Amino acid sequence: MENKYLTVTALNRYIAYKFETDVALRQVYVKGEISNFRISGGHLYFSLKDENSEIRAIMFAGYARSLKFMPEDGMTVLVNAQVKVYEKGGTYSLNVFEMQEIGRGEIYLNFLRLKEKLQKEGLFDEEKKLPLPEWAEHVGVITSPTGDALQDILTTIKKRWPLTRVYLYPALVQGKEAPASLIAALQAAQKNKLLDVIIIARGGGSAEDLSCFNDEGLARAVFASRIPTVSGVGHESDFTIIDFVASRRAPTPTGAAVLVTKDQYQVIREVNEKLNLIQFYYKKLLEKKYYDYQNVINRHHFKNFSEVLALKEKELERLEYNLRVHSPLATIERYLQRAEALERSLKVYNLPERISRLLEAVAAKEKNISGLALGILKNKEQAFFSLIDKMETVNPLNLLRKGYALTYQNKKIITAASSVDLDEELEIRYHDGVVVSKPIRKGN
Repeated sequence: MENKYLTVTALNRYIAYKFETDVALRQVYVKGEISNFRISGGHLYFSLKDENSEIRAIMFAGYARSLKFMPEDGMTVLVNAQVKVYEKGGTYSLNVFEMQEIGRGEIYLNFLRLKEKLQKEGLFDEEKKLPLPEWAEHVGVITSPTGDALQDILTTIKKRWPLTRVYLYPALVQGKEAPASLIAALQAAQKNKLLDVIIIARGGGSAEDLSCFNDEGLARAVFASRIPTVSGVGHESDFTIIDFVASRRAPTPTGAAVLVTKDQYQVIREVNEKLNLIQFYYKKLLEKKYYDYQNVINRHHFKNFSEVLALKEKELERLEYNLRVHSPLATIERYLQRAEALERSLKVYNLPERISRLLEAVAAKEKNISGLALGILKNKEQAFFSLIDKMETVNPLNLLRKGYALTYQNKKIITAASSVDLDEELEIRYHDGVVVSKPIRKGN
């Protein structure tokens, strides 16, 4: 019974034989769009796909060197190839001999159109991007909760900086519903005021798998984020629209985790280096101060520096002793005691009553002085008025009212005719005014 069953190796070998003996598969002409393109050792590895199917392909270095162009994801090509079976893995692929470019795929063209549109609007401008924090204590991660990307991020963060707290915002990362799911997760993350940075991540995949990250709505949501963002989508060779919009692009999810965290061992090394540097400079400073000290004490007037210092210490001890003996507190207490003694003496002396009696005596003397002052003022007033009467009697102006006049020449009073200068005017003052006249002659 057992003899009827084939081994896996035998079956794969038989399938490989059928492929190799089938003339139609020895040389096929296939049209398809390149996806997952990579180069290794000069060989080209990629997939060819259309709307419904996909097949792996390889173009060895000997054939690849004859190409006139560089293949890339999204490019539509014609290939001449042979279908080969990989027996060990039980898979088949195309061994490509020739390749011709006939255009780019629609997905890639849509990517280029959207990239150009958003670039013109300024969504890729570096000056508009938020800077990443130097220390991220709280990191938000938007990705599939079941994917390898999340585990890579968690493992990397734990290894680099275990104190970082990670907040997961689950989202679809593939398919038509993925853009809306990613936008919703990003909006939910915006509500967390603790977040320092947000990672948007997904593992590798085909261009179709990553196409949800080329959504215009998602790109605008990332651009509007108030929290710095890091895109870690696919592999290093994969580029999506959010790579250009995010604050920083990482080549992989692991790379994104590296971008937002510090390496604890590197930090420890830096701290140790700083400590060693501080110790080095502190030692140098101490050595310089010691040399300065030696230079000072070696000068002529500091040769006996130790003895001078000892004398100063003794002087300090003496001053401390005097301070203890003549304590300011003790002095204050003595003055307080003296003040209390004076207060008791004042109470015995009955100062308020004595002040009252003195005030009464002062009031009586004030009354007597007031009476005497009034009498003196009255006498002075009478003498004053008597003097006024006498002044009125001898007042020259009153004599003028009786017909007398005063004669002035050159502002000097004239008392004799001989004093008159016939060339100068005379000023004659009456009781009610002044008359100016010109003298003509002198007579007896």
